[in-house]
Amino acid sequence: MSESQNEWNRWFRRIRASHRMTRHDVVACCRLGGADVSASRAEAWSRRAGGDSRRSGAMTRDDFEAFTAGLVDWAREAYKDDAAD
Repeated sequence: MSESQNEWNRWFRRIRASHRMTRHDVVACCRLGGADVSASRAEAWSRRAGGDSRRSGAMTRDDFEAFTAGLVDWAREAYKDDAAD
């Protein structure tokens, strides 16, 4: 299955965009979910397949589960910081 057809990447991109997450936010979120992910790998998940396939990456189900597992804790901290501003 190509990255552009990968449902995990599609859902990941929607969630990332809706929360305005940076790649460092994605790394933190995955770490909270129990996965050690590099910033470059997190950025690759955000790219659509097409132009330069070396820069895009397909997210696995385990990657997506780690991302979503850490999402609630990440969001609590992120939005707590926003509320304090």
